[in-house]
Amino acid sequence: MAVRPPIEFSPNNEFLAYASPDGVLKVWETASGILKQEYTPSSHLSATCTCMSWSRNTANQAQPKKKKRRSSLKKSDDQHMIAMGTSSGDVLIYSIVAGSLQTQLTGGHTETVNGSCWHSEDPILYTCSSDHHIVEWDVVNSKVKEKWKADKGAVYSVCVSSNKYLLSASRSIKLWDIDGKKQLLKTFTGHATEVFRLIPIPFCANGSAINGSHTDFYFLSAALNDRTVNAWHTNPANQDKNSLASFSLPDEPVVVNISKGSGKDSPLLLSVVTASGHLLVFEHTLNGRMKKPLKPRIHAQIASSNQNDAVPELVPILAAHICEDLDNSLLIAHGSFLKPTFEKLPYDPSQPEVCLIRESALSAIAAPKEKDMTKIKSPDTADATMLAPGHMMRRKRKPSVGDMTMEDRLNAISIEKPGHKKKDELPKADTLINLLSQGLQSNDKTLIERVLHHDNPQIILNTVKRLPVQLIVPFIKAISIRIHSRQSGGAQILLKWLKAVLITHTSYLMTFQEIVDSLSSLYQLMEARVGMFSRLSRLQGKLDLMLSQITSQEQEEEDTSAQQTPLLLYHEESSDDDDPMEDLLASHSESENNWDMEDESEDGESDADD
Repeated sequence: MAVRPPIEFSPNNEFLAYASPDGVLKVWETASGILKQEYTPSSHLSATCTCMSWSRNTANQAQPKKKKRRSSLKKSDDQHMIAMGTSSGDVLIYSIVAGSLQTQLTGGHTETVNGSCWHSEDPILYTCSSDHHIVEWDVVNSKVKEKWKADKGAVYSVCVSSNKYLLSASRSIKLWDIDGKKQLLKTFTGHATEVFRLIPIPFCANGSAINGSHTDFYFLSAALNDRTVNAWHTNPANQDKNSLASFSLPDEPVVVNISKGSGKDSPLLLSVVTASGHLLVFEHTLNGRMKKPLKPRIHAQIASSNQNDAVPELVPILAAHICEDLDNSLLIAHGSFLKPTFEKLPYDPSQPEVCLIRESALSAIAAPKEKDMTKIKSPDTADATMLAPGHMMRRKRKPSVGDMTMEDRLNAISIEKPGHKKKDELPKADTLINLLSQGLQSNDKTLIERVLHHDNPQIILNTVKRLPVQLIVPFIKAISIRIHSRQSGGAQILLKWLKAVLITHTSYLMTFQEIVDSLSSLYQLMEARVGMFSRLSRLQGKLDLMLSQITSQEQEEEDTSAQQTPLLLYHEESSDDDDPMEDLLASHSESENNWDMEDESEDGESDADD
């Protein structure tokens, strides 16, 4: 439920409390209009204030005050306390007298606290939350006293009607008996939208003040985006669940306040501040059912005073409170939350339309401009160095003719520049960063294809190094798309570009969380293509081993045949007359005869000797 930040006057009209959207509590003093206190909780950014309520402990106001420690919270304290519900489920208790946080109530709710209400006599606080529960807090001991489920959905408002009865509302309104068991007594129809405000009327139907034994009383309800405020009667004997009266509004209500005189027949005064910044005041005596919606007795608005003839602008009324004095004056806060303006208006039903002309708060707080602050002194840029966007090239200011020497002037007007060759030289182009940046920024596929067609490693490296950070991820996506579609002359050149990007810009890609999603499809494609790589590698290894063995064996056989000589070499002759076998036999027989003749001669010599 989206409502405006909580703002509420104190019961005695002395202070105005406002919780800004950033969680800061501001308290203004209505008499002087100065900002009295400003409190910033430690968790104001993560757990902002969603509701607030002032304490109404008036049991011991007649007793003399005693000196007490500021850090303690006694049951008999009559100091002003503000209960602030937060979006985290915690409740903060802030003291205006101490000017600090008194206690923090935790452990009661698990979701946003939507409404809170103090007990009229005891230091007990009731809160409702989006977790469907109502919690009764013991503020002195900072603990949960009771907790019960109040609705199937979120509960948006709660208020104590008497010492024993409690009202809660989501879209329907429920009456609870809080004395002892938390018993549901009656359910009212409610509104079509979320009820964000419940206000009990401090008098019963018979005109007597409410005490703990009465259940016959009236209360009001206001809902979100509903242009009516309804009045209800809580008589348990009556089974009627519809409202008694309704107050018609031109816009949805934001701040609602009532005042009931002390007399039995005193009428009810109801002040409503709408979302458009108007104030409506109703006067009615609750004595029966009304068939038609009631119209306001006073319609007040504030306009700004313009010096020109232009139409005055509306100054919004921020909050209003009915002062219970003799003339029932209206205390209003208007202007801006930066510095609201407080003013009292008399309640005069004879003037139904009231339009006040006041100075706009924004023009009042705006500081006048000083003339010295508008003077601008131009800096001396004689020796300035300018950094051009894109290439970040340093360009120095060109010297004037008066600063140039005679040699520089002659060189400037000469046809041939000194140090330059007559033959025209081609410009050095070792980067394609301009072409690539234009293609990526304009999503020009032709330019990107022209860049990705180059396979020079030096051009690729220089281009990738100068690639801006914001174009790295789009460039990777462009490469990935072309690798899948195979439109850029093969994937080998694209892989060179991708490898250069990953090597050069690794530190940036590690900080980019979405790079995993951008490269997931490319990674899957590479995995599919190298799925058979391990098997082919093993097969290639086996083939290399077999071929190397065959080659080595052939080389060994050739080397062996070249180094070894034959032990016997036989040459066959062509002549058939000479038989080599006969020569061998003849030689063999002659040798044997010679051996025999030698033996005989030796024997004869031996016999002669004898």
